[in-house]
Amino acid sequence: MPDCFIALGGNQGNVRETFSQALDRLNQHPEISLIRTSQWVETAPVGSQTDVTFLNGAAHLSVTLSPQNLLNELQKVETDMGRNRSVRWSARTLDLDLILYDQVISDSAGLVIPHPACWYRRFVLDPLREIAPDFVHPVKKITIKELQQRLLNKPFLFSIAGLPTEEAKSVIQELKPRFHDVLFSIWELSDQSSSDSEPTIITWFGSKHSKTAFHSLPVLPRLDCSEYLNNTGQIIHVLQSALDFH
Repeated sequence: MPDCFIALGGNQGNVRETFSQALDRLNQHPEISLIRTSQWVETAPVGSQTDVTFLNGAAHLSVTLSPQNLLNELQKVETDMGRNRSVRWSARTLDLDLILYDQVISDSAGLVIPHPACWYRRFVLDPLREIAPDFVHPVKKITIKELQQRLLNKPFLFSIAGLPTEEAKSVIQELKPRFHDVLFSIWELSDQSSSDSEPTIITWFGSKHSKTAFHSLPVLPRLDCSEYLNNTGQIIHVLQSALDFH
């Protein structure tokens, strides 16, 4: 039976009770077995839609459902327990995200596995490390424990790729006042031959004026942010997810 990992989150109502009820629901499904859960941890909210502290955690499931059918079941439980999807990053009763489905790699409409943001989000990796430290991320090719440790290493190196130099400098100037402990760089101007200084995250914007292709970047730290072109607010969310935890 495939081993699957889900992330749980919420900040409305009795979240601990909601988590318990949701996991009971899943465990009662004939094709889902609950193997283990992490501790529930309080985390800082990301974005500006809510300032209420979240509770987050992770769970290990063994399933015979397909990835799509498992996702459908997770979303059904969310809906039945009052989840409203109208505003991204808003307060919510329950989030159930499918993070990993064994070593499956899939990118289809409505379902991307592994979850594309799981490798740099502390509120996902910290609980996941508790229950699956040695599980290898099928795309990044290192363990959950190693992914989490990368975010703890200092200094945190954040590189911007795929933008004209002046635009990249402008983005960095906007980000610097908010993230004093982060070292920013422009990928195209950096020493790319030195593996000792590989960035923690390389955000690729994919501007039509850039000659840097996404596939030319190192697989481990690269993050496709082309949909966020001219939206620095979303990049702030990326950094908040990687840095802010408690």
